[in-house]
Amino acid sequence: MAYQEQWNGYAAAKVQSGIGSQASSTGATIIRQTGGVGGRTTKAAIESQEVRRDGMSTRGRHGLRKSTGAYTHEYSVGGFDDIMQAVMRGTWGSADLAVTEATAGLTSITTGANTIVAAAGSWITAGFKVGDVCVLTGHSSAGNNSRNLRITGVTALTLTVAETLTVNAVADTAFTLTRTGRVLVNPGAGALVKRYFTVEEYEYDTDQSEVFTDCVWGSFKLSMRPNGLLQFDTSWVGTGQTEVKASGSSPHFTSPATPSGVPLAVVEATIRMGGIDLLDLTSFDITVDNQPVAPDVISASPYSPAVFSGSEMVTMNLTALRKDLVFMTDFLAETPYSLHILATESESEPKSFVSIMVPNFTLGSVDKSALAKSGGPRTQSISVPAALVGVDNTGAGYDATQVKIQVSNAT
Repeated sequence: MAYQEQWNGYAAAKVQSGIGSQASSTGATIIRQTGGVGGRTTKAAIESQEVRRDGMSTRGRHGLRKSTGAYTHEYSVGGFDDIMQAVMRGTWGSADLAVTEATAGLTSITTGANTIVAAAGSWITAGFKVGDVCVLTGHSSAGNNSRNLRITGVTALTLTVAETLTVNAVADTAFTLTRTGRVLVNPGAGALVKRYFTVEEYEYDTDQSEVFTDCVWGSFKLSMRPNGLLQFDTSWVGTGQTEVKASGSSPHFTSPATPSGVPLAVVEATIRMGGIDLLDLTSFDITVDNQPVAPDVISASPYSPAVFSGSEMVTMNLTALRKDLVFMTDFLAETPYSLHILATESESEPKSFVSIMVPNFTLGSVDKSALAKSGGPRTQSISVPAALVGVDNTGAGYDATQVKIQVSNAT
């Protein structure tokens, strides 16, 4: 009998056609991971209340099953698109929105230090929104081409970007501006999509696997620390449907595909908050959670009939070097903030990336570190609870969403 080594296995997942329909054996995707508790099935232990004359206990019974799963990962572009889509209960948009001078009557553009100005037409009609990451090509100023540009403002004629551009007042009629990859936002009322997944955890040495059916991805958490890789934690809740595949009938999934992206490094990530790129953060994390619950019911079945999600909850935590009292002032004044994360691969521009934007929140607390005799900077810890993150209702040029995600990969 072979014992299972702790490294020699994998987890894989595939979306189901619906609840109760286990995913077919082909087309699954490996869940690249660094650890986590993985899938777990529990049963309620029902204690007998019989009072015995011999002072002992009557053996109880098993109750309802519960299944949950949690994994830790290093984030890579394209590695977790299905999970993010499921947690957001939305659908990735079409890839690579490309706009030329003929689109939406734009005619021509000129560039300022941080602006792309159309002579006519409308950038809003063309489809651009605040928080989009775009690439300009074909422009007469070479320094403006083939760079990731973060859009911070949109009006009919003017796009404002965070990056510094080469100023060119000569009308350019041969440009293309492309919103790279795909965008995911919270869908509107009546358009939320619940997706159930089949998750398999296979062990090579024993040639056996656990298969969890009817799983709903409930949360993801992105976190950063200096000199590290972007950490990405995910979790799911299931109805309790679990089976063990014996040797010979395992694995259930045939040749699941492994995403090939490289892990992203924190040193190549930028966080923009309050209109500036933060250069003094020592830690950051953001969690998106749709609060899935598999309720207990009285039934002949040991499983929950479904997984029920709640409202999306977004929380953030930041720690920064303390250089002024701006955050404290804005906390007292209930100043609205937006936050935009751009994490890229180590390659030439335009770099592959993931972009996450939280457009509308206020600060929940600002706490300074204690004074100390030892060397080092004083820091301040900033928390943003779920109660202070809301949908962006700014209107034209903005997505009506709590969170906006963009990935540079087209599929």
